[in-house]
Amino acid sequence: MPNRSEDSYIVHDIIPLLSKLGYPGTGDHERVRIKDVPIYRPGGGKAGAMDIVYYHNDEPVLLVEAKREHKTHETALSQAQNYLKNFPVKYKKYAASGRAPLYVATTVGREIKFYRNRYEIVDDQIIQTAEQVEILPFDELLTEYGLTSGYKAKPLDAELFRRDFIPELVSVYNVSEDGRITPDVIKKVSSHILNYLENRHTYDTRSPFVELKKALFRQEHIKDLHRRFDLINSLGPDIAEQFRSFILRSFQGNEFNQYLTEQCIIAFMFDLIGEVKSKWKVLDLECGSGGFLSAAAKKNIPLENMLGVDIDSLPFTIATTYLALYFSKTGKEISQIPVKETNGLFYLGDDWDLVVGNPAGSHQYERGNLEDVLKNLERDINQDGRDDKFSEYNFSVQQAVRSCKVGGKLCLFLPEGFFSNSQDEFLRKYVAKYCRILAIVSLPRGVFKKGTSTKTINTGSQGSSQKMSILYAEKIRAVKDGEGIEIDKIKLEYPVFLANISKPESTAGEISNWLEPRLRLVLEEWRSWQDKKEFVELDESLLKEAFDTSKAAKKTKKSKKEDMQMELILDEPIASKKPKTVSTEISISESLDKLFKKR
Repeated sequence: MPNRSEDSYIVHDIIPLLSKLGYPGTGDHERVRIKDVPIYRPGGGKAGAMDIVYYHNDEPVLLVEAKREHKTHETALSQAQNYLKNFPVKYKKYAASGRAPLYVATTVGREIKFYRNRYEIVDDQIIQTAEQVEILPFDELLTEYGLTSGYKAKPLDAELFRRDFIPELVSVYNVSEDGRITPDVIKKVSSHILNYLENRHTYDTRSPFVELKKALFRQEHIKDLHRRFDLINSLGPDIAEQFRSFILRSFQGNEFNQYLTEQCIIAFMFDLIGEVKSKWKVLDLECGSGGFLSAAAKKNIPLENMLGVDIDSLPFTIATTYLALYFSKTGKEISQIPVKETNGLFYLGDDWDLVVGNPAGSHQYERGNLEDVLKNLERDINQDGRDDKFSEYNFSVQQAVRSCKVGGKLCLFLPEGFFSNSQDEFLRKYVAKYCRILAIVSLPRGVFKKGTSTKTINTGSQGSSQKMSILYAEKIRAVKDGEGIEIDKIKLEYPVFLANISKPESTAGEISNWLEPRLRLVLEEWRSWQDKKEFVELDESLLKEAFDTSKAAKKTKKSKKEDMQMELILDEPIASKKPKTVSTEISISESLDKLFKKR
């Protein structure tokens, strides 16, 4: 029997096979196009035509790449994905709403496989992937597109938002050839969501949507996305967390001038604080993408009791969008979200119950409005007649202490140098004068990720390996300008909880995989120490989780004591029974003397 042509194979084998699933037959030229949709090269120009594309109401719904029996589905899928990337969406003849098909079918002989085209965020890029799904009859396929009679937009659960909605929206606004997610893309996606929540009937008259007017197929793609998914009636914490997760994934390894505090560290800081009362007022004076505000929300702090401030428009937009999603805010309520795009070093009040966050090291807070900053803060804290070293950490620490009410709490993520460098001695004394230090937790290098280099008070630039610590304190007296920083050492005679977490030998995988169980171990000791002012025997399950179950820990041969040390400093001996991970050191007065001593 002579070899049949490929066209004959398609017409006599594949089309009839799919017809049994309700797909149009060869005579339906409007809904099934055989070798009619052109294949375009990335650089331009035609390179043949696609085997089969099924349509419904002029919308492409399924691309079929057919192969003979001696070929493979992998080869067929690879070719089909290339066709999707360069699908002629600019031409209404081939894509009425400017959207390529979401589904692909590959055939090898008479064997059929179906795939769902998806966009995924990997590191700092959005990439096209294909997920194999069950073979879909034609009517079920149309339902997936929302093209059946009486279709209502799908509500978005967390999974749909993560897998379908946000990646597809990003893919429309991401016009870079390499798929890299830039700050501009993130800002546009966030602004778009915010505009849609504010007024879904006018979002298409505002930026960034109108900026796509030269690529109308992209605008049509977005309209179709909103037609298929009901964002407005899907709002809540689950969607908000997926949005923040998208932001964090996009930041990894990217050249953003933004700082990323691991979510497990933020959660630990709030657990360190303990009971957070819903009536508390919470301030983050450099709120970034809203991580600390999200943690406050999880502690049932109402929106009206929070304030996040950031001088940069990107984190301001991200944080506002996050809170709108989290608290289901739409319409005029958007303007009531308590995030301000302004300088966090300006006066923000002095009645905050909790000041929390990560002063992130950007000298833009000083530049251009230094004199306005100094209307609120002191330029000569130690009263030696000379201006102190101007730096964001100088100003941020002052602002945090001043903003907190007497009896309120401060929990800040600070560089290790703050606790030891000689040039920061005046800041340490400043904190000690007005606050009672409750705990200092030192974290390993490399847990603080960042984008581009940014000026800091010590080295002029900050690498991602900088060592950071958490300072937890209670404000005990009001700040008075010009009174200096001298303090009677006898007032430092109190116990402080000090913990140091060192990095395991291997840190493969996500940071949280090995860091989170170690933080839980410190938290357990902190709670025990608060109750009894002594350590207790650690829960074996916590030890196992911290040192045995993570992938990083499995590869290390260090002992538990070497892998992590915690120090507790007291003014009296602790209990004689001590867990292996704990060591005791010198008395409190000597320790704090060293802590605040110039080196």
